[in-house]
Amino acid sequence: MEDNKVFIRKNFWLDLQKTEKKYAHIIMIATKPDIIKQAPLYIELKKRWELVVLIHTGQHYDYNLSKWVLTEFWMDVDINLNIFWDIHKKYSLIVERLWDILVDIYEKYKKIPVPYVHGDTMTATTADKAAFLNKFAVVHVEAWIRTFTPSKTFYHNLFEDYDKWIFNWDDYYKSLQDYSIYERWSIEPYPEQFDTRWIEGSTGFFAAPVKLYKKTLIDEWFPKEHIKVVWNTIADAIEISKDKVKNSKAFEKYPNMKDKPFIFITIHRRENTLKKERFLVIYNWIKKLVEDWVYVCFLWLYASEFAIDDFWLRSDIENLREKYKENFAYGPALAHHAEVIDMITKAWAVVTDSWSMQEEANIVWVPCVTVRFWSDRTETILDGTNIIAPPINSCLIADIVKWAIWNKKMIKKEHLYWENVSEKIVDEVLIMLKKDGKLFKFDDERLDLEKFYNWKI
Repeated sequence: MEDNKVFIRKNFWLDLQKTEKKYAHIIMIATKPDIIKQAPLYIELKKRWELVVLIHTGQHYDYNLSKWVLTEFWMDVDINLNIFWDIHKKYSLIVERLWDILVDIYEKYKKIPVPYVHGDTMTATTADKAAFLNKFAVVHVEAWIRTFTPSKTFYHNLFEDYDKWIFNWDDYYKSLQDYSIYERWSIEPYPEQFDTRWIEGSTGFFAAPVKLYKKTLIDEWFPKEHIKVVWNTIADAIEISKDKVKNSKAFEKYPNMKDKPFIFITIHRRENTLKKERFLVIYNWIKKLVEDWVYVCFLWLYASEFAIDDFWLRSDIENLREKYKENFAYGPALAHHAEVIDMITKAWAVVTDSWSMQEEANIVWVPCVTVRFWSDRTETILDGTNIIAPPINSCLIADIVKWAIWNKKMIKKEHLYWENVSEKIVDEVLIMLKKDGKLFKFDDERLDLEKFYNWKI
C-alpha cells in the first residue's frame, strides 16, 4: 500500500457494478476490538449473500493489532482509508475519504450505503458523520456506551477510610452494585465518551447490548422503536475463537504462566498512561504483586510502553523481569483472539482498563478488576462479575485484586451477552429496510405525515 493513499481492492468497483443488490452493508473497522466485534456481523451478512463492503480505516495496521485477526475471522478488506498523522488529522481524514467513497457507491453505482459502526471509537464517530451528512443513517452496534462513575462523596469516603485502615472488601463490592451511587458526567475514557455521545444523533438503528442501555437511550429521548436489545457481538466472536483455542500457542510464548494461578493484566487507556500520577499508582501496584510472588502476566501495548519510557521505568521493569523470572511474564500483546481467550480463561483474574476485556471476562466466567474510576461496562459491575479499582492508591488496588481472586461471588455461570447476536442484528436491520426502504428519515417520513401533504390553495 502506498503511503497516504486510499487502497481499494482490485475489481471492487467492477464487482459492485455487477451485483443487483440494492443495499451496500458497510462494515467499518479500525482497532483490534472493532475487528473482533464486527467480524460476526460480516460473517452473518456474507452467509445471507448480502452485498458487504469491509472498510478498514488503517488505524491499527500491524500484525499483533490487526492483520492476523482479520485472517483469523476470514475477513477480506475491500477498502483501506490509510489514515495517518495525529488524532485530529485522523478524524478529518476518515470523514473526507469515506465521504467520497459513499458518494460513489450511491451516485455512480446506485447502492444505498448502510454503514455499521461499532461502540465508542474514533471510527464510529467519524464514519457516522460522513454517512449522516450524505443523508445515510448508521447501524450503531453496541449503542449507548456511557461511563457510570461513583460519586465524589463515595470516593472521598472510600479513600479517607482506607487511610485510616478501614476497608471491608465485601461492603465495597456490594456498594458498587447499587445503581443509585452512579453519575454519568464523565469525559473518560477520553476521547471515547465524547465519541459515543456524538454518534447517537446519526443512528437509524440502535443495537443495544443490554437492557440497561435501552433504558438510558430512552431516557435521552431517542425513539424506542429504533432501539432493540440484541446483546453483544463479542459473545459470537468468542464462540468462533473457542474452536481455535486448541491451536493456541499463548503458553509457549509465556511458559512461566502455564498451569499457574496467574493474573492477566493489560493497561492502555490514555488517561491512565498519559498522567504520571495514575500510571505510577498502577505500575507500583503491579510491582508489589510481583515482589509478593504473585504470578503476573503483564502484556504491553503501545500506550503502556510509551508510559514506561516517558516516566523512566524501563530499567526498573527489566530488572523486575530478570529477578522474578518464575512469576513475572512481561511481553507483547497476543496477536490471535483465540490466544487471548485461552489465557484469560485460565487466569485467576483479569485486571484491565480495556472495555472489551471486561465483557470477555464476564463471558468466560473469570473475575475482572477494572483499573479506572468508573466503568463503561456498568452492567458487569452491577452484575458483580467486575469490580472497580480506582488508580489512586497502589495498596488499595492490590487489596481489591487479592480479594477478587478468592471471592467466589464474582464467578457466575451465566454471562450477560447471550448468543447468536449478529443474527438478531441483521434480522432487525433487514426488517427496517424492507419496511421503510432506508434508515435515514426526515420528520415527515418518520412521523408518517407524507399522506397529509396538500399544496393546493
